[in-house]
Amino acid sequence: MKPVYDGYCFSQEAEHTVFNSSMCLYYLRTIRRKQKFLAPEDYLDPASDHDASKLGQLFDIADDGLADEIIGNYLTNDLFFIKNLAQNINLNKAAKYDRDQLLSMLYYMGYLTIDREASDNSALALKIPNLFMSRMFAQCTADIRLSPSSVFNDSILDISALQKTDDDLAPFARSCTEFLSGIFTNQVLTHMSEMALNLTLYTKLRAQSGIFVEMQKSLRIAGDGEKFADLVITVNKGKSSECIYLIEFKYAAKVDASETKIQSLEKEATAQALKYKSAIDFSGKRVKAYSMIFIGSNCVRLTPVTS
Repeated sequence: MKPVYDGYCFSQEAEHTVFNSSMCLYYLRTIRRKQKFLAPEDYLDPASDHDASKLGQLFDIADDGLADEIIGNYLTNDLFFIKNLAQNINLNKAAKYDRDQLLSMLYYMGYLTIDREASDNSALALKIPNLFMSRMFAQCTADIRLSPSSVFNDSILDISALQKTDDDLAPFARSCTEFLSGIFTNQVLTHMSEMALNLTLYTKLRAQSGIFVEMQKSLRIAGDGEKFADLVITVNKGKSSECIYLIEFKYAAKVDASETKIQSLEKEATAQALKYKSAIDFSGKRVKAYSMIFIGSNCVRLTPVTS
């Protein structure tokens, strides 16, 4: 529950973060009613009324360019700095919100919270508090930057190997490179990062038939607790032929594209994928794990991970 519902801080002097109590109680009541373990990230109290559409509505009433700045910070996992929180915000005013007003609204509505360690007397640092709110930003990014784009919609990913549960995903990797190159060349998303790659591929794959896709999937690892896999694709879900593809991404900019860097990223992704493959959630299931290393939008290394 901690990475999903915790993380809120309302003072630079606070020593501890707090959970969203409404979300926690709703989740615990649901577990009690259903009498079984449930993933916390799949349950949100409807009374909390936080969703991606409301986040998008805030972007609509903000000054031009602010949505791109906010989305860019999210995709690169950067902080938001503000001198002071706005004390008076008119929800019905005709003029659009400036940067301070928009960031203040995101804070007051729980989409952002204070990063105590990064804040100082000169500026207040704000960050996304937890996994659930991060997913709200992901959904909003998909809704306003990916889904409306003809480049995004007209491109095709080759998932034939996945559908046939093959081991060789080279055709899939090549189609990912072509697809992502179009997205970033046409500036559908202007900030390249590991998160941007993951979100773009997840959003595209989610629309494909015959597969079930999860991003940042919560996994229980014996001895390590909860971990989050980048991309999990299930083929033939619920059937005797069900097969799960677990993919870990690593990204580096082209200026950092040395062979040493690529090998380091591959080693890190392989170790993570191997650990995630052993998750309790996958017990008794057929799982194929891979690491995918991207330099820019180009997949330069696709490696099967075997135990």
